[in-house]
Amino acid sequence: MANHACIAIGINRYQYLQPLSFASADAQSLQQFWTTEANLPAERCLLLTDASPLLNQRLTYPSRSQILEWLEVGIQDVLTTSDRLLFFFSGYGVSSGTEDYLLPIDGNPNDLPGTGISVRSLLELLRKRGTDKILVLLDMNRAAGSRVGAPVGENTAQLAREMGIATILSSEIDQFSHESAALGNGLFTTTLLEALRYYHPNTTLENLEQYLGARLPELSEHHWRPPQVPVSVISATARRELIFPTADTSNNTRNNHAVPAGMAMGTMLAAEDFTEETSRNGTTVSPVSPREMSAKRRLEESRPPSTGENHPNKPAALVATPKRSDDSLGPWWKQLLLWGGGAILLSALMIAAVIIRNRDAFIVGQDPAVVVPIAPAPTPQTTVPNDPAPAPVQEIPASPVAPASPIAQSPAPAAVPTSPPSPPLPANQAVLNKAKTLIQSNQASGFSQAIATAQNVRSGDPLYEQAQQDILRWSRVILDIAEGRAAKGNFGGAIAAAQLVPTNSPAVYNQAQQAIAQWKPIAKQQQNNAIIQEAKKQIQPSQASSYNRAITTLRKIAPGQPGAAEARQLITQWSQNIYLIANSRAARRQFAQAVQTAALVPSDSPSYSAAQKAIARWKQGQR
Repeated sequence: MANHACIAIGINRYQYLQPLSFASADAQSLQQFWTTEANLPAERCLLLTDASPLLNQRLTYPSRSQILEWLEVGIQDVLTTSDRLLFFFSGYGVSSGTEDYLLPIDGNPNDLPGTGISVRSLLELLRKRGTDKILVLLDMNRAAGSRVGAPVGENTAQLAREMGIATILSSEIDQFSHESAALGNGLFTTTLLEALRYYHPNTTLENLEQYLGARLPELSEHHWRPPQVPVSVISATARRELIFPTADTSNNTRNNHAVPAGMAMGTMLAAEDFTEETSRNGTTVSPVSPREMSAKRRLEESRPPSTGENHPNKPAALVATPKRSDDSLGPWWKQLLLWGGGAILLSALMIAAVIIRNRDAFIVGQDPAVVVPIAPAPTPQTTVPNDPAPAPVQEIPASPVAPASPIAQSPAPAAVPTSPPSPPLPANQAVLNKAKTLIQSNQASGFSQAIATAQNVRSGDPLYEQAQQDILRWSRVILDIAEGRAAKGNFGGAIAAAQLVPTNSPAVYNQAQQAIAQWKPIAKQQQNNAIIQEAKKQIQPSQASSYNRAITTLRKIAPGQPGAAEARQLITQWSQNIYLIANSRAARRQFAQAVQTAALVPSDSPSYSAAQKAIARWKQGQR
């Protein structure tokens, strides 16, 4: 029996970078799948997160030293060539231009060689474990991390090809990985778990690649995120390998799994429904979207399979049909009767429903107010081009007299049924429709206005439950927008968006308030840094008034706020510069100008006392 070694790393609270929201949850979710659903031994599934427990009395804190130690020493004994090694990372990745680095929790973007873990060293350490069956899953294309050097991912893909290590990146090198509060995970991890559950236990690398390529862009669009297309580097020989080699390889078909939550039936595609393309960086990806399937393929998938197994030359069923015994349906003619009889019964029921629903329209002469157009009676004569126009529309007389016998006269033409007028929309439905028109994909204010409109549907009113569901969904989108702004470093905008989450969505509101409390110090630091930079730009050497204006600008930073210490240091330095300029003018016996300059020295600076004494001398014409 083959063994496995699994390593899942997820980092939220970085020491030198803005925190992530669900990286730790990504690693925990994947490790939980390995141990509970894939039935892998817990002692061989390593979890390294901000708050992961000890394993074999050893720390699992995701610092650089701990990660390298676990990679070098391993979990248990050395793996063999038939074993599988799985490595997952969710966090920041950066590039120096020539090397890609994963950032541990203590990683500093300004010191990548000293605090980061190069992808090259990571892959080399994984290869030393004694197996060639390695799968590396990297969710590292984060917005803040990508600001250092070139976009991360290109060097990783190149190294994976050179070393022959199967690697899947969460997005293309010019894209970002995204998280969602509604999902509680990153989009990449959500899709990854869907794929593993759908194909398990017979998941191949090819299955995984194709599922991610089709589903991840669709999921990012559904959650109002920019496009996110995964990149895979998998050799042709490894594509058919099972991710979990202990599974039965005699029949490599999917088990009877339900459609994963959050995924439409039409998106559950077999391997034959995808095509391979090459992305801009030369790596193999599978970008075919489920909605791009041909009509013929959709028709074939809609036909019920005769058995639970997939024919090798036909696409797999969306959900496999349970196997039946050979005599469960009987001979072929019984199956034909079963399907034909069912179709006839269904057609009869549909016709009866139509007749019942429109019965009043088929009864002529019961309502005197009904005017029904009657077509002219057909004649055996041949119509010629100069025939006059057909008879005008006639009205049915409001007489209760029964129609004449069909033997005595020609059959009366059938009445043309009229459809009843469409009822007006309920008031609450109109309110919800109006709310949806206020939504804009990237504006939190639009969702806030939609929520305010939907709140007009009160408890006990029709469609109240639907309104509450819409409010909850829109609240999550607002929080997602806020987190997206924070990921781009716009913490002021993130706070402004998060403050729009309403209180009547308690779970989302509490998450928003926690995020606001976390973002406020960072936003204030950014604001004060901008003030300091503005003050520095006001300085003009040898011009005392420019130092005085810069000091006034710095006083916008209150004591105790982030950046206050730096502001205080600059005020002291610039006050001394004002005093030195005054001394320089006094040395040239420009006492009046020297006095005016010295008067600009702030009273709370160390130079103030000396400036006041000098002013007294200079007023008397003394240096």
